[in-house]
Amino acid sequence: MNSHIDHNEKKEILKRDLEEIYLGNLHTVDTDLALPEKGRLGSTFSWKSMETLFVGHDGKVTRPISGVGNRIVSLVVTAEYEGAMATKEYQVTVIEQSKDAVITELYPIYLTAILPNNIDLPPIVIAEESTGLKTTLPVQWDHYEAPKEPTTIRLTGTVKETNLKPSAVIQFLSEHVVDVKANRGRKVWPLSPGSVMLKEGSVFCDEQDKMIQHLIDTDDDQMLYNFRVAAGVDTRGALPMTGWDAPSCNLRGHTTGHYLSSLALGWSVTKKTELMDKIVYLIESLSECQNALEERGCSKGFLSAYSERQFDLLETYTPYPTIWAPYYTLDKIMSGLYDCYSLADSSLALNILCKMGDWVYERLSRLSRNQLDKMWSMYIAGEFGGMISVMVKLYTLTKKKTYLQTAYYFDNEKLFYPMQENIDTLKDMHANQHIPQIMGAVELYEADGSGRYYDIAKNFWNIVTASHVYSIGGIGETEMFHEPNEIMTYITDKTAESCASYNILRLTGQLFALEPERRKMDFYETVLYNHILSSFSHKSDGGTTYFMPLRPGGHKEFNTKENTCCHGSGLETRFRYVQDIYACNHDTLYINLYIPSAVEWENFRIEQTTASDAAGTFIFLIHSSGWRNLAFRIPHWAEDEYKVTINNQESVEEMAQDGYFYLHRDWREGDRIEILTPYHFRKLPVPDGKPYACMAYGPYILAALSDQEEYLPFPELTGDDRVLTASISNMRFQKDDVDFVPLAVVTNQKYHVYFEDCSHERHS
Repeated sequence: MNSHIDHNEKKEILKRDLEEIYLGNLHTVDTDLALPEKGRLGSTFSWKSMETLFVGHDGKVTRPISGVGNRIVSLVVTAEYEGAMATKEYQVTVIEQSKDAVITELYPIYLTAILPNNIDLPPIVIAEESTGLKTTLPVQWDHYEAPKEPTTIRLTGTVKETNLKPSAVIQFLSEHVVDVKANRGRKVWPLSPGSVMLKEGSVFCDEQDKMIQHLIDTDDDQMLYNFRVAAGVDTRGALPMTGWDAPSCNLRGHTTGHYLSSLALGWSVTKKTELMDKIVYLIESLSECQNALEERGCSKGFLSAYSERQFDLLETYTPYPTIWAPYYTLDKIMSGLYDCYSLADSSLALNILCKMGDWVYERLSRLSRNQLDKMWSMYIAGEFGGMISVMVKLYTLTKKKTYLQTAYYFDNEKLFYPMQENIDTLKDMHANQHIPQIMGAVELYEADGSGRYYDIAKNFWNIVTASHVYSIGGIGETEMFHEPNEIMTYITDKTAESCASYNILRLTGQLFALEPERRKMDFYETVLYNHILSSFSHKSDGGTTYFMPLRPGGHKEFNTKENTCCHGSGLETRFRYVQDIYACNHDTLYINLYIPSAVEWENFRIEQTTASDAAGTFIFLIHSSGWRNLAFRIPHWAEDEYKVTINNQESVEEMAQDGYFYLHRDWREGDRIEILTPYHFRKLPVPDGKPYACMAYGPYILAALSDQEEYLPFPELTGDDRVLTASISNMRFQKDDVDFVPLAVVTNQKYHVYFEDCSHERHS
């Protein structure tokens, strides 16, 4: 008994022990929970489930049968320390069992090979279920030898899940066929870091500034805690990380990777010395850890917040939660180092990164293609984030071919092959596990010119944006893709994971660079304004939503302590606002987004502002002189009423087929361009044909502030219902005593985004 410990000290011990409890990702539970019995500082824990049918007091999980739906269970822990007690409650979402489906058809595979080589067949086949939905199944192909002369051979194999026989047709040619889709290069590029600055007073700049303050306030030694423990280096008195970065969590280290990226991004747009000081300190400390890990017996170049054991277990196909996506965490660290080099010019970061790249190559080059395919197809355990992208970027920097070869090791044919064939097999796939892989496909397309990778990325984007997005641009429910065009079935508290929106935004930017067109930036605008902008806590606490609840009466929860994946990516998103406002090629500046900002492009400076008295009016002031070509996106929702004036004279040019309005002239300093895109109320019917719809005003999705949990009727708003419209922060409408505001400005209120459309039957 430590009788000298007073009550307040006991309370602090209880508080810290409770904060350090790690139970895994409680948003999508499909396996038993490991409930700790004791805290690091000596507290003892007892657990109580409020619904033992699905979660036992011992953490045993029983999933609901298919069709019953997911179940949310309250799990309460009571901590006790020398007579003092405290409790903490967790909400556990237990995922229902998957529905067994009857396979009615296996799609044949058609391939072309060049003699005298064999060709690797996909490890999966596309299957059609009795419901008409498509999926993939693993296949074992019969052995074959490449013929000596050009010919066509037919193969079969075995699929365990069905008696149907798969078939593959391989055409062997004597010479290469020209790839007509080979990379012809980017058509536009984002502007260099520091060329675009947000204007003070806008909601975008305010949120960026709040994140800067959060980064400045963050304890660097705590961010390094797990790395130093793994390396046997002094932790300098820092407290352990919590949540998904707790010392017992198998994903620890991922937030530190995001933190590196956010510091580099923040430095690139603000040039604050406090951020550079942090970058230097963190990189030097991680270099020390990398060297110490090698001295402790780890392979040369390895760096993580734990040992190499998780990577060993993945190679023996150990499932989640015994391991948790070791290459995902590795990507976050490597991507953070890359950003510190490319945006903050840290040569030491590149040195660490190259050693890690060598380690990954040495590790994966000894594995067979079959082993790799099986690893990457594993749910969660095999998630590898943006490893393709970071390895291609490393290759681009160094021209070291082993890095490009390493990127190919991460090819995931379970995803890539169906996307190549433009067939939607996304149902029951983890959304954010796979979006970064498609981003990697774009990187491979740019690196090696293979048109196949462009098809994969283009088809994926088209499939997702046409059939798998909510009105806010968010993706997935309980992190998963579901049936195409089934939106209303999945309106819950677990809709639209922030990570997925962040990455689909980045993918959209990549594809726009290859093929600029309005529809990509229209979608980009929807995601940015209605999910990314909505996901921030509007405080300097780094808080970000994990999911964006879309059910009636839902409310946002901003993560600050759990260090989830979305908290990590949220550290970065506030600095991505500037990323795609503008783009350029050799003779044109594209204005993609109407966000108050200043841009300098080839010694030509433009300032963008919004009119204070009319939503949808954007003013561009020219601060340079000379011939320049400017291209303004005309949003699809304003294409019938837009107007462009130059120095108060209406332009006679017309919008081009790509949805942009081009102005080419000899500009003079002081010229004033006004773009009018009138905001109107728009009804957005759901894609599944059910009697529900969302309300938009210009680019913004409106939320009704109401705690009612039944669907409200669709509001018939008019201009007369407007209260204020000068800016997003005071844009408010009222109908039948219910306030409607952009979802992005909602904080702790309960709200509705989807409404019952009472006119649906009359007009359908």
